[in-house]
Amino acid sequence: MTSIRKIVASMCLAGNFVLQMGDPAYAHAHLNTEIPAADSTGTAPQSLTLGFTEAVVVKLTGVVVTGPKGNVIETGNVALSDDGKTLTVPLKIDLVPGRYSVTWHALAVDGHKTHGVYGFTVTNR
Repeated sequence: MTSIRKIVASMCLAGNFVLQMGDPAYAHAHLNTEIPAADSTGTAPQSLTLGFTEAVVVKLTGVVVTGPKGNVIETGNVALSDDGKTLTVPLKIDLVPGRYSVTWHALAVDGHKTHGVYGFTVTNR
């Protein structure tokens, strides 16, 4: 193989490698676990736990719990796990039986915002 052909072949291989690497991964803090679980039915929780795929900025992340009659449930101070990926949201009242909605928004430490809604049902205290 001539040196020009070797150079062209090397450039093609290098270009192919770069193309296969793709774009860099950008992290978003997606909700991947919740307690009580989405669409679950069970006893009234004392707190909610929301686990994210990436660390979040607790001061710019929020959770609103809405009760069966559309009333907002008062929550306590949110605690963040050491790895920054799990929020614990204490509930200030005992939940009565019914369907509850959890609306959340999160800001990942890299600046990306995510949000969502899920629900659960309380059958008894």
